Amino acid sequence: MALLRTTRRLLRAVGAHYANRRRDASLRDCDPRMLKDIGLRWERGKLVPLHPERIATGKSEVVATSGAASAASESPRTVCPRCGASLA
Repeated sequence: MALLRTTRRLLRAVGAHYANRRRDASLRDCDPRMLKDIGLRWERGKLVPLHPERIATGKSEVVATSGAASAASESPRTVCPRCGASLA
């Protein structure tokens, strides 16, 4: 059973790797302005999000406020939605 599970994980990882390579190859020809509109940029040959800290804080906010949806709408933001900078 462990061998079968390991083989499946390995095949999934290989498939994901090649899917990511195809995606990156299709976006390599895009203009930097177009990538900025999408929210991506090239950094050292890798495709990365423009504001990775916004993605990380968004995930933690979802976990923290999963039970209190009304409280989340009333609380002020701590990160600028446009540039991702911390607000005072």
